[in-house]
Amino acid sequence: MKKAPMKIMFYMILVMSTVISITSNSWLGVWMGLEMNLMSFIPLISNQMSYGNSSIKYFITQTLASTTLIMSFITLMMKLHNQHKEIVYMMMTISILMKMGAAPVHFWFPEVMEYLDWKNCILLMTWQKIAPMILISYIKINQLFMTFIIMSSAIIGAIMGLNQISLRLILSYSSINHMAWMLASIQVNMMMWMWYFMIYSLLTTAISWEFKSSKVNFINEIFINKNNHKMNKLNSAMSFMSLGGLPPFLGFLPKWMLIQELMNNLMYTVAVTLIISSTITLYFYMKMFLSAGILMFKENKWSKNNYFSKNKIMFMLNMMSTLGLLLSPIIIK
Repeated sequence: MKKAPMKIMFYMILVMSTVISITSNSWLGVWMGLEMNLMSFIPLISNQMSYGNSSIKYFITQTLASTTLIMSFITLMMKLHNQHKEIVYMMMTISILMKMGAAPVHFWFPEVMEYLDWKNCILLMTWQKIAPMILISYIKINQLFMTFIIMSSAIIGAIMGLNQISLRLILSYSSINHMAWMLASIQVNMMMWMWYFMIYSLLTTAISWEFKSSKVNFINEIFINKNNHKMNKLNSAMSFMSLGGLPPFLGFLPKWMLIQELMNNLMYTVAVTLIISSTITLYFYMKMFLSAGILMFKENKWSKNNYFSKNKIMFMLNMMSTLGLLLSPIIIK
């Protein structure tokens, strides 16, 4: 209880720093906001001694990215970029991509995620990506370079998640894959990015909070710990299907809209790569719950007490991912 006021202060600084970064009219203000964000997030993830390694790794990578960013915009201010303008913009882009953990500078993201508690995992996968994503839209980026970033994030996020048994690592590589979709949406339409990010944040928060309330950390714990709530297990499976973009669910809606926009902008290679990578991620989502559905060992009988979870709010959020595609006629006009 003594640490609660400090936590509230750090959360407020975290929110304010993101707002400062995305509303600043100079790169110096952007850099200050990102540094405030770093200094407020470090105490939150180093609250317990076992998470010390995560905070050190996060601090080192974010400091390296911040140093690259400030050197890049100093070069822009000194007018030394006339001959190498695109290289400076590429360096700025790489530093921002490192801050959000997109491939190929994603090396720190799964390692930090592995040792965080679920609340901080939610922050790292959702809120901490808002400022870097919006800053990417401010930079004039070479189209070929951005296509390489999108395709590498999609492929690495899909393939690296295949052999994982830790739920945090699965969600971290899933986040890298979704970053490819969000970067592609930034290239075509910022409103598209907003819709994608909102739906992705809703689904990720619902899934992570469900794992937190069930105290589940690995795949084999899903179909042992959740047997007392069979409908809750089914609900979690549907949330994962939605996150993977299976058509009947809400997660399919932003991907459907983005694929249509990519086709209209003649970005066929990017669209095909994203679809294939999304199919691979859907495979390792389904692998977690199909084995739980087939497995008969230690299965309890169905009873009226086992239908619903005690956590009604998370049950409602999971149901939104199931029935959310019905909202598509309202959103798409």
